[in-house]
Parts: sequence; C-alpha cells; structure tokens
Amino acid sequence: MAHNLFGDRFGDARQPAWHSLGQVFAEEISATTALKRIGKYEVRLAPAEAAGTPLQKNAILRSPTTDDPETRVFGIVGEDYTLLTPQDVCSIYDEHVGQPIETIGALGFGETFFLSTQLPTLDVRGDEVENYLLISNPMTGLQSAEIRVTPVRVVCQNTLMASDHMATQKLKIIHDNTAKQRMAEWLRETYEFAETTSKVLRDLFELMAKARVKDAEARKLFAAAYPTPKKPNTNAPQAIMEQRIKWWEENVNLMDRRREGAKSLFEGMGTGMDVPAAKGTLWGAYNAVVETEDYRRGRNDDQIGASALFGERAMAKKRAFEYAVSAVQK
Repeated sequence: MAHNLFGDRFGDARQPAWHSLGQVFAEEISATTALKRIGKYEVRLAPAEAAGTPLQKNAILRSPTTDDPETRVFGIVGEDYTLLTPQDVCSIYDEHVGQPIETIGALGFGETFFLSTQLPTLDVRGDEVENYLLISNPMTGLQSAEIRVTPVRVVCQNTLMASDHMATQKLKIIHDNTAKQRMAEWLRETYEFAETTSKVLRDLFELMAKARVKDAEARKLFAAAYPTPKKPNTNAPQAIMEQRIKWWEENVNLMDRRREGAKSLFEGMGTGMDVPAAKGTLWGAYNAVVETEDYRRGRNDDQIGASALFGERAMAKKRAFEYAVSAVQK
C-alpha cells in the first residue's frame, strides 16, 4: 500500500488521497465530524506487563477495528506520559481553531494521526501556493506532537507539507500533563499569527520567482537537495569495507538519478513549469524537487505518505528550500 494509510482513513476537502483512497468532503466539516466519517478508532493507555509481572509503565494500545481485528501495541511509556488521542486532537482543534478541516488521516496502523486546515492562499506571479496549519500526533511514545504552519504548492495532490524547514512556525508538544492545555493555547495563537504572516511568505516566494537561474545554478540547487554521500572510511575489515563501498556506489548513483530527474522536470517536464513564476526561475527549480519527492517511486513505497511528510522525502525538500532561501538572501 503505497499510501501508508491506516485502511482508507483519509478525508480531504477537495480530492481523494493517494490511489483514490479515502473520501472527499462535499461540505465544510469540523475535525470531530471528519474523524467519524473516516472511521474513529480507540487508542488508550493500559498497565504494561512482562511475563505476567506488572511494570511501572503503560502500554499505548490501539483497540481492534472492523478492518484490523487485532489489538496493536504502539509503544511502552512511563506513568507520567499523557496520551493525546485522535479524539482529543479533534476536540481541541474544533474548540480553539474552529475552521473547516482540509485533510485528516491516520498512517500505519493508526499510530500517527494528522489533520490540517487551509490558511490564506498566496499568488506567486500566477503560481498559487497554499498555506496550511498541520497537526501531527504520533502515538508511539518516541515522538512529540507537532504543530506546523507551512506552504504547499497546489500540484501536490497529497496536500501534505513541503518540509519541516519551510514551516514559519513549528511547535513540539511533549506528552506530559500539560500537553492538552499547551496544544489548545498554541493552536489558537498559531492560527491567529499565521493569518497575519502570509505577506512575509508571499514576499519570499516572489523573490524566488523573480530570480532567473541558468542551468549551472539550477544544478547547484539539485545538488543541495541530493548531496553525494561521503565515501566511507577505510577502518573496517575487508568484507565490511566491500559492503560499505557497494552501498556508497549505489547511493551515489541514486542521487545522480534524482538530480537528473528534477532537472528534467525543471526543463519543462514538470507540472506548471510553463507559468512565469516557475519557468527558468529559482522557484521552478525548487518545485522540481518538490514534485520529484511527492511523486517518485522508491524502495519503500509503503512509506511514501509518511516520508513526504516527515522523512527522507521531506529532508530533500528541506535542503532544496534552504538553498533557495540562501540564494535570494545573498
């Protein structure tokens, strides 16, 4: 399942998720109602045991569902861990933001829950950029919940975030006894602040759209997004070194292919590369990387959704964005 969705638990205000799964909401909808539509599921804490002996810890459990009749263990946590369930996130969002949601969904077996709402759309010389408030709520005990404000180009059908670095705000919420209160306060303040900062984003993107780039400069951006791995140290036995060198050579070739793929998109194969904002500009080169990462196939196709949001794909977009920002600020 290349989407990495939990079942088909995805809802979108405009279009289906990956591979036409999930559902489209025909009307404006609250987070709580949207969660009911896509399929509520229960996540809870229960005392953890080992070989029948109680531990001073709790297990994060997902109860059986109609499409996955097993109890899933998402993690083991200390007794001071406060669980934020999908229902908690939706209730807090509805009370303190109160805007119709844009996307909502669950990844894996439901261990990561997310929702987003649309902020003011920016017009960058004819190329629309959508700004989103995203809540990501991993329930594994290993990661904090996170609130981001970040832009996404309209070509990205999955509507997820371009990268964590693109966020004008990024707030992490540790799962302690103040987690619900802090999420409520930060959501309210973040939404209000985001509405007032859209002009800053627009000015930055317009600078990128006005920056004409020749082939050599575009290649520098692609090289920043897809850096050549460092050659491994020669401080291991021969068999291990041979494996390291093989891995290194494979990854060098992989980065070369991705750079060439992004270059082809930038030179006209990419969606929207004929609009003035993208054609031959730094904005277009950056968006060639975004399109590459949102659509390319890979060795871990079952993780595309999560990777575009949090993982390797997001990091490539982050590096491209960092290069573009530094180039226009010189």
